Amino acid sequence: MIEETARIVRVEGDFAVVETQQQAACGSCQSAGGCSTSVLAGLFKRRDNELRVLNTLDVRPGEQVVIGVQERALVKISLLAYLMPLIGMIAGAIVIDSWAQRYLVIQGELPQIIGGLSGLMAGFWVLRWFSRNRSRDPEYQAVILRRADQTRVGFV
Repeated sequence: MIEETARIVRVEGDFAVVETQQQAACGSCQSAGGCSTSVLAGLFKRRDNELRVLNTLDVRPGEQVVIGVQERALVKISLLAYLMPLIGMIAGAIVIDSWAQRYLVIQGELPQIIGGLSGLMAGFWVLRWFSRNRSRDPEYQAVILRRADQTRVGFV
C-alpha cells in the first residue's frame, strides 16, 4: 500500500474530498541545494491535488488523514499512462504510412507524422475511456487508512 498524508477539504455524503500537496522528488536528496533539478522544481508552483475517497472514518473538514492506494493498481495505471499513447503513436505511424504507400503513392515523412499524431490522440482517448470506466472500481480507489495523528502498529 502506498501512503500519503492528506487534509480533508469537504465532506460530500459518504465521501470525503482530500487535498494532497505535490512534492518534488528531490526534497529529501542530500544534494538538493546544488542540483539544477531542485532549482527547476522550485520555479514552478506546487499544485494541490484533490481526490474523492470513501469516508469510512467519519472525518471532518480540516483533519489530517493518511490515504493509501494499492501498489498493483498504481503500477497498472502507470504502465497504461505511459505505454498506451506510445503504442498508439507507433502503431498509427506504421499503419498510416503503409496505407499511404499502398493506396496514395505518397512517400516521405508526412504520412508517418500524421499517423503518429493520430495514434497518439487515439492512445490518449483509450486511456481516458479506461479511466472513466474504472473510476468507481474499488481496486483503483484511494482509501482513508487512518487519521494522521494515529500511529501505525505493525507486527512482524
